[in-house]
Amino acid sequence: MNQILGITLKLFRSGRFSAVAALVGLGLLLIPAGARAGCSFSSKAAAVPPIPFVSPSANQPGNHQDDEQSGQPVTIVGLWHVVYTATYSTSGPLPVPIVPPGSFPLVQSYKTWHSDGTEFDNAFLPPSAGNICYGVWKDLGHRTVKEHHVGLMFAPDGSLANIFTEDEIDTVAADGKTYEGTFDQKLFEPTDVFGTGPVVQEIRGTTAATRITVD
Repeated sequence: MNQILGITLKLFRSGRFSAVAALVGLGLLLIPAGARAGCSFSSKAAAVPPIPFVSPSANQPGNHQDDEQSGQPVTIVGLWHVVYTATYSTSGPLPVPIVPPGSFPLVQSYKTWHSDGTEFDNAFLPPSAGNICYGVWKDLGHRTVKEHHVGLMFAPDGSLANIFTEDEIDTVAADGKTYEGTFDQKLFEPTDVFGTGPVVQEIRGTTAATRITVD
């Protein structure tokens, strides 16, 4: 326990994490080993420590696609670094703060939007928790899209703990370099493969993404 507290204090002093992120990380380290885990937020901290939350400012300048200069229509198709920030959450299997009030960084991911209307998400989480997810999306016009996303959450013993869905509305900036939007994530029992039954837990918030390109 003293080692855990010492690590947490070092994180505060180093400035690498916000106070909220450090507190959330400490909470993950202290939860029971039998707690559930998932693609949206890792709770398998008894075996794997939380992955550090990377500041969006770490993105290198110039690593973007300039749709304005290319003359091509702005599109969400491509590879992105996405930051999810929670502004509302209920109690449930994921050990997150209950808000409002306040907000907290939920998770980050590398997200690929495909031109065929499908989407692939690789979250910054331990693979054993379930960090690979899939979705479908459609164009709403005015550089805005709607996405429906599904994923699996696993318990420390490898069994399926929960199904979750995530619905997003995202709007790409006029220059095609970033997008922002909102998300609504809901957890369901592991037998509810389509996510249509009673909601076990809900987390809502905002998205902020930066495009990644080959150049």
